[in-house]
Amino acid sequence: MAEAKVIAASGSEPALNVRLARVRMHHTDLMGCVYHGTYFDLFEDARSEMFRDLGYTYQTCAEEEGRLMVIARVACEYKRPAKMDDLLAITVTVPEITRARLTFAYEVRVVGLKPVAVLGTTVFAFLHAGTGRPTSVPPRLVALIRQVPAFGRGEPRAQAGMPGSG
Repeated sequence: MAEAKVIAASGSEPALNVRLARVRMHHTDLMGCVYHGTYFDLFEDARSEMFRDLGYTYQTCAEEEGRLMVIARVACEYKRPAKMDDLLAITVTVPEITRARLTFAYEVRVVGLKPVAVLGTTVFAFLHAGTGRPTSVPPRLVALIRQVPAFGRGEPRAQAGMPGSG
């Protein structure tokens, strides 16, 4: 999907945590709505391109930091359908960073409409590239996230065992 930066409400600064994506025919199902699995591709595209803009890629993580990002959990809640040719705004935030995991939250809206179409999350764990053993979230990635206020603070949850934690 082609994506672009969204200009913030001020009209001057790009919103780093928002990406635009146009729904194409191959993204839809027989009913003309975005196929449910397509949203996971949209999440990845938005997240990857935002970090690329910050100078951090999956290749950076693997080759320079010796860590592999692996998906530990995904979730998606479908609120309203998006259809072919809709322009979607995908907002990415980081609600939680723990020693070994990083959670991304996604909010998808059809541009020009107020209601949320889709909410999603992906939780990543990190493995040592050489041994495949669990390791910590790369410090450089944590620093980048915390430098961009729009991503959120990425604070650990206060209590273990809360819904969506662990």
